[in-house]
Amino acid sequence: MIQGVLGVKKFQANLPSITNKIREIGGHYLVTRRNEPVFVTIPFSDYQQIEDILLELNSPSLQKEVLRAREEYKSGEARELGDFLKDLE
Repeated sequence: MIQGVLGVKKFQANLPSITNKIREIGGHYLVTRRNEPVFVTIPFSDYQQIEDILLELNSPSLQKEVLRAREEYKSGEARELGDFLKDLE
């Protein structure tokens, strides 16, 4: 959810107010240089969540599970979601 797009000079000039907005209401700001994206500002809590997700995705055990599930799907061993959910009831 991009809240706004700012050139790097405008970003620098308004950094204190942008920081307060991000802290108080959240949102993401795209910062550009010569109309090219350079970076995105996000609340620190969002950054922590993204970092946690990336760490989980790089987990060797999760990668093995995903590979196994893909192999099951390709071989036709996968089940329809509805059938799986019925078994949970």
